[in-house]
Amino acid sequence: MKDVLLLVVHLFFVYIYWNFDFSYYICEDRTTQTFNSHTFTNLTMFDINQLLTVLITSATTLICVYLKEYFFPKKKQQKLTINKSNCYIELDRICAAIRDICKAQSVYIAYFHNGGHFINGVEMDKYTVVGEDYGDDLESHKKYGKDILVTNFPYLFHNLLVRNRHYVDDVNEHYFHDKCYKDDLKKRNTLSAYTFLIKDPISELPLGFISLEFDIIKGFNEDDEAEIWKKQNKIANLLNMNK
Repeated sequence: MKDVLLLVVHLFFVYIYWNFDFSYYICEDRTTQTFNSHTFTNLTMFDINQLLTVLITSATTLICVYLKEYFFPKKKQQKLTINKSNCYIELDRICAAIRDICKAQSVYIAYFHNGGHFINGVEMDKYTVVGEDYGDDLESHKKYGKDILVTNFPYLFHNLLVRNRHYVDDVNEHYFHDKCYKDDLKKRNTLSAYTFLIKDPISELPLGFISLEFDIIKGFNEDDEAEIWKKQNKIANLLNMNK
């Protein structure tokens, strides 16, 4: 609405400028200047050609501005709100609860996002850790788990998308599958890991995942998987920032 009003005002002043005879007012000797009756006539007369020209020019300018904002949008200002901070705190609490139930070495929740493009324009799929709980002798996942490319772990994310889960009962088995992922697990003295996909409950859009790590082989009790799925909708709601 604001843009429309500005366009109307612009049209009005441009139309006056093109039709008003200013010579009468800027002449040094007004006594010798007779009032031109066409001044008022030109001001009020409806000249469709000139008006169309002004309209097209203004509309073109407005369209160019919109196209610029569409193809080259300004980065949205990020706002840290109390609602967001509460969501992140609750994600940490969920990780702590699951770690306690499953007796895991560490538990973390990651959030999918984009970031950058390949040379042909294809978007890079990434994830960042946004919730965690871990033992005293381990390092934080949040500290290093930022903007990690999904392409680093193809088997992991393929299984998540196909089966909603990915089990690594022993990091030394089938070592050629997800070698990068298993090398990463070994660096943290993890011998088994279990990852579960988190989807939006309505659109079923993959939002992220929750992963449990153990310092023993086959550390996860499959009976505890039900506890993970019970919290899926709550985790998805928190990743959506309760919107």
